[in-house]
Amino acid sequence: MKRILRFLSVHEMLSLDANSRLADSSSATPVLKLVCPSLVRLDCRMRIRPAVADRFEASPDRRTFRFHIRPGQSFHSGRSVTAKSVVENFARIFDNRFGSILAQDYSGLENLAAPDAETVEFAFKDPFPAFLHHLAGRTHITEDTQMQPSGAGAFRVSDWIRGDFLRLERFSAYNGPDPAQADEVIVRWAPDGKVRLAMIEAGEADLVEAVPAKAAAALAERDILHSRAAPDTMRKLSFCFNLAKPPFDEPRVRLAAAMAIDRQAIIDAYLAPHADIFDSAYPEDSPYGVSLKPIPRDTAEAKRLVEECGAYGMTIRTIATNVAPVQGVAEMVASQLREIGLHLDIRYYNDPPWWPLIYLDTDWQAAFQGMGPRAHPDILFRREYSTGGTFNPSGYSNPDLDRLIDQARTTLDEAEQARLYREAQVIIRRDLPYLPLYRNVSPVGWAPGVEGFEPHPLGYWELAPARMKNWAA
Repeated sequence: MKRILRFLSVHEMLSLDANSRLADSSSATPVLKLVCPSLVRLDCRMRIRPAVADRFEASPDRRTFRFHIRPGQSFHSGRSVTAKSVVENFARIFDNRFGSILAQDYSGLENLAAPDAETVEFAFKDPFPAFLHHLAGRTHITEDTQMQPSGAGAFRVSDWIRGDFLRLERFSAYNGPDPAQADEVIVRWAPDGKVRLAMIEAGEADLVEAVPAKAAAALAERDILHSRAAPDTMRKLSFCFNLAKPPFDEPRVRLAAAMAIDRQAIIDAYLAPHADIFDSAYPEDSPYGVSLKPIPRDTAEAKRLVEECGAYGMTIRTIATNVAPVQGVAEMVASQLREIGLHLDIRYYNDPPWWPLIYLDTDWQAAFQGMGPRAHPDILFRREYSTGGTFNPSGYSNPDLDRLIDQARTTLDEAEQARLYREAQVIIRRDLPYLPLYRNVSPVGWAPGVEGFEPHPLGYWELAPARMKNWAA
């Protein structure tokens, strides 16, 4: 009898074409982590651990990295995993015809070589202390397949019926860490919180990616589903301004919008007590955290600024996902901005598609954008805030900020690096390319019969060790 786990996720992915633009998302990444692991991985305590490589060394100046491929590995196709496989993956990443956004992450790579079948060496122009975190983040080692990725992970993709389910099967030839305990994992998706809750209460899921936060305690009391959030995890929802278009190309209008939005009222209405007001990129108790005073709410002054800038009465093209609670949040923000003469024309998009087809490829002036945690500040700041960053759809650009981000990227002193990132957050707050509405935690859940499952701070699915207690050893 097959040992099957049923996993309930929020978002269906657009693509599983590993390392591609459409697969660089919080929905595809957890699947690809199971199917196409990288050279190294981040465990649930954010420690770098072996994956396709069983060991590695880094030069003291963090310019050169050498990885040793675990012998005897094969892709799901049966082809051997070698150092050449890694070189082929990075050649594809840097191939302009493929269009991977990872090429920007690895800028400065001067040489990539495979001196033998089990050794691969990376050489960078400048120190790159965050390199291992980039590898462990959203980079995957795979064969050149698009519709069904062939990796060397503990699970292989068996079926993907769009809009219905994804089936993962245990890979019998897997010889890496954490072999799969389940024969199959069936993944289904429920973007709507009410639908997700109904499926949970009906006993249709053994594991749940995001438990509706306000229902978590009651589900545990009824012994339907136990849940908790991973330590240090954080998701945020921001109101983003398109700085290339009126009216938010004017800093005073951005400030006015921030002054008009009552963030605490939004939290009280939709998320309390599972969210709080957030003003920087990292919480104050983080090594990178900085204390920033909240922008005071002052609708009279906000309205004056809007009128002064000639923006009063403007209709603003706005995009937002239809996934709860964003719809309610967006409508509440729209109501508050009407008080100062800004009218949001909100267009809700279905799930999927989402980033990048929405945020980068459509015409908008404002957007409600959710963003999950990143493996390292270099990934966060370079992608979201640097000029031309791959997750910087607002067109935000500040040369002083770019210099800080570049300096932090090559700094080996961790204390100095943290100081630079704190300074960067002060600049971002001053320029106000977006207003963080709140940060929240989304607990993951497991049915009473499940053991061996642990939530990951980055939202990865640690499914290999998970098993039902009644399975035979």
